[in-house]
Amino acid sequence: METTIHELDELDLTILRILQENSRLTTKELAQKIHLSVTPTYERQRRMERMGYIKGYVAVLDANKLDRGFIVFCSVSMKQLNKQIAEEFAATVAEWSEVTECYNISGDGDYMLKVCVGSMQRYQQFLLDKLGGFPHIAHIRSCFVMDTLKLTYGLPI
Repeated sequence: METTIHELDELDLTILRILQENSRLTTKELAQKIHLSVTPTYERQRRMERMGYIKGYVAVLDANKLDRGFIVFCSVSMKQLNKQIAEEFAATVAEWSEVTECYNISGDGDYMLKVCVGSMQRYQQFLLDKLGGFPHIAHIRSCFVMDTLKLTYGLPI
């Protein structure tokens, strides 16, 4: 079902802002923050889940503590690109745990991957064993993250 932000009122947007900051709040705690009783708060949250505004709830993990703090943005250009190759690439990338994000982009490349591994050696292994083995790739350009200056998980609402 296609939805637009016009289906949400200011109270819905406030709920989304609060949940982006802390999705572990109970319905009672959320209701207190928005000055509404529990039942209508619960109903609003569930409605936004059904409508697809809330896609899920996640824990934000520390990549360094989990030995995944070496981050690389990888631009991938294909030799040729058609529907079959695009679907095959999407299915293949979905299986690679090292890739945490993948975008079909315009410009100098066809895809932009965010790769999270433990070290330069593990990235090299990923390139040789996985990404480099995909048959339709023409060029791979890697940009290594030296420092994270801003990292936002939520969306501006």
